[in-house]
Amino acid sequence: MTALRIWLIGSAVLLTVIALWALAPVVFFLLLLAAALGLVSALMIALARFLQAWRERGQPSADRDARD
Repeated sequence: MTALRIWLIGSAVLLTVIALWALAPVVFFLLLLAAALGLVSALMIALARFLQAWRERGQPSADRDARD
């Protein structure tokens, strides 16, 4: 392996490590943001399903059949 090829590989590895070091906080923040939004969405879906079941439980069955 020539010195030029070693220099090229070493430079590519070094630039990759520097880019990852610089972008890691941004990527980590975006991952946390996506996880938080997913959690909020899951909570809203669970709340909507709970409210739907609660409303259907309180209605008479004849009224529920007419609505469906």
